Amino acid sequence: MSHSIRTICCMVAVALATSAGTALAQAPTKHKAFCVTVGTNPQEPVGDRAGHALQVSNYSCRVEGGPMEGGVMTGTNIFEWDGGKAVILSGGGVVRKPGSILSYKVTEGSITLLMTDGKVSGYTGSGKGVVNLATGVTAALIGKTYSYTVQPLTPGQFAIETIYD
Repeated sequence: MSHSIRTICCMVAVALATSAGTALAQAPTKHKAFCVTVGTNPQEPVGDRAGHALQVSNYSCRVEGGPMEGGVMTGTNIFEWDGGKAVILSGGGVVRKPGSILSYKVTEGSITLLMTDGKVSGYTGSGKGVVNLATGVTAALIGKTYSYTVQPLTPGQFAIETIYD
């Protein structure tokens, strides 16, 4: 599995986490998180057909903007790959900042690899989620939904833009 695929998986997870941790409770808000993949996250072949694999992706991010500015987000996503496309089977994480904690759950998400000359040249990713626990400055976000997009930066690093509904 390429480093780009691991980065993509982590970005989706981070996007979800970031959106939950940086949103304002009053109106739709857009925020960004800058993330890194934690450890190696290889695809594990399922064994029933070529290109069908499972991947567990761990990530850590720095939140920029909103009430969780400067917070640290950590999370995990489980992806099901079918060739160059993946869907999130399970995902979520926690954003921590002194005086506030926010937990989020990814409800849907996907990643598509971009190919150039038969090699992975990037990816696109997006999804949705919900805030299931929030304290401190984010307490009003409990039960709020969000959408996110993921943007690759460098190998192993990505950014997640999140908008709260």
